[in-house]
Amino acid sequence: MNLLRSVDLQHLLDTAEAAIRHGAGDDPRIGQAAERMLTALRAPPAQAGQPQARRLPVCRHLAGGLEQARHHPGPVGDLAEAFAAIEPALCWKTRAGADAHGDPFLNGHANATIAGPEALEMRHDIVVGVSLVAPDIQYPDHRHPPEEIYIVLSGGQWRQADGAWHEPGIGGLVYNPPNIVHAMRATNHPLLALWFLRTEPG
Repeated sequence: MNLLRSVDLQHLLDTAEAAIRHGAGDDPRIGQAAERMLTALRAPPAQAGQPQARRLPVCRHLAGGLEQARHHPGPVGDLAEAFAAIEPALCWKTRAGADAHGDPFLNGHANATIAGPEALEMRHDIVVGVSLVAPDIQYPDHRHPPEEIYIVLSGGQWRQADGAWHEPGIGGLVYNPPNIVHAMRATNHPLLALWFLRTEPG
């Protein structure tokens, strides 16, 4: 175990790896991206972080999102429990520029960084985070250079570019290639998902 990494954080990353390997199936893009990201996470971080723990009002939906994953068979249930153990230490924030999308989105979502800048584990090669979206709220179109993998912990729908909305299901994975426009939305339940961004080539 990395000496800069807490037991709880290591357990989260171990259960996330199990969930990714279980959900990747035969999609070579997910398998290859996952290997790049998991390899990066095995490298020592720059330092342990100490973010100022904070919850936003939308975090009242956390329990509902986690409840779905906890009762799901397979590694995603273990991942939900591991996330619940570290969540009290996270600093939840709204997306930069969220106010431009109106009050429903501003007050209906939150993100927290687990590994990366200003996170429990300070590093610049990969960012691991979590997103929470309140029922009936859409996280708007956005894009970023790094490729991304989501691990879905609750019900919710995803879309890429001009494609149709689809629901990966609890324990499902979503792979976003670099710079693709993508969005997600909650239905009548909160949407909760972990995500991994490889910010340096590997």
